[in-house]
Amino acid sequence: MPNWLQSENAQDALISIGILVVAAILAALARVIFVPILRKVTARTKTDLDDVILRALNRPIAWAILLAGLYAALINLDFWSAKQLGFLRVGSKVAGTILVIYAALRVFNVIAQWYTDVAVEKSPRPREVQAQAVVGRKVINILILVAGILIILQQMNQPIGPLVGALGLGGLAVALALQDTLSNLFAGVYMMVDRPVTVGDFIKLESGEEGFVEEVGWRNTKVRMWANNIVVIPNSKLAQSVVTNYYLPQQELSVYISCGVAYDSDLEHVERVSVQVGKEVMERVPGSAADWTPVVRFKEFADFSINFVVVLRVKDFAAQYLLGHEYVKALHRRFAEEGIEIPFPIRTVIMRTPKPTVERPLMEAERVSPGGVEVGEGEGPGGPGGGV
Repeated sequence: MPNWLQSENAQDALISIGILVVAAILAALARVIFVPILRKVTARTKTDLDDVILRALNRPIAWAILLAGLYAALINLDFWSAKQLGFLRVGSKVAGTILVIYAALRVFNVIAQWYTDVAVEKSPRPREVQAQAVVGRKVINILILVAGILIILQQMNQPIGPLVGALGLGGLAVALALQDTLSNLFAGVYMMVDRPVTVGDFIKLESGEEGFVEEVGWRNTKVRMWANNIVVIPNSKLAQSVVTNYYLPQQELSVYISCGVAYDSDLEHVERVSVQVGKEVMERVPGSAADWTPVVRFKEFADFSINFVVVLRVKDFAAQYLLGHEYVKALHRRFAEEGIEIPFPIRTVIMRTPKPTVERPLMEAERVSPGGVEVGEGEGPGGPGGGV
């Protein structure tokens, strides 16, 4: 044996190298042999969730074996001082914590994605489920990272109390500076939890805008108008606004068509014809509730007609316009065939001729000359008594 191998440090180095080689071999065997064997076992189960978790842990397991081997190899060396050994132990704890955080993030995200995929397949509103899942995953990822950082600081013997206090003061200052942004943020969280509006709903704001909800984000909500343009509404404004959601409690809704007939019409006949036309139109217009029977309700005796309302039904808000369009055309044509009159307002204008003006004789008191002197019959300014 060479002399340099007989030294204690050289032997420790060889042992450490051997430990590293063994750890590398074990890590490779874990990925090539051990994990595939576990996959065959988990493939026999009814769910594939365990397969997803195993794939997520494949890389962290190998890194954990290598990290353990590296720590054992370094600690085997005998030239460390007490202070250096302390740093080594702390560093190994920090590295192990980072590895645990990494594994926890991978496992959580694959589990969350698995449950999201299942919920998307079963939900009638997959875009809404997907958006909520993304938000929830981001929040929990941030919480895991913050918890991991605090644990690492504690392992490094760093007091976290002053840090938490500083974070509190800094958070207060940030909250005051970002008051509007935070109000929109919390309003977005409220909307995602309470769900007054969801992606795909058709809503109408109290300001008059109406359209389909495209996205409910952290700061704002995007609504696509009928003109195919996007209106971006801050969540705080939307949370404080009066919103009509045409998809709650269900998407099916009633369509009201107003009309009027002449006073001499047979109202029973009018009702039968209106219902028949409604059934025919609802059978051929897509989006109509075909199982709904139209309803006619007479409302009032108006100035020139008897007014009534026909109640139809659609399965979706957008279908009401085509249904109303077709029903008005069909009802107008059918009323003409049946001889039912739809009256229109008539205004009668009476022209009066003014009476002719009749001249009347002057009264005695009104016979005064322009100079203020009374003028008698047969007398003038040059007559008797008429001098100036």
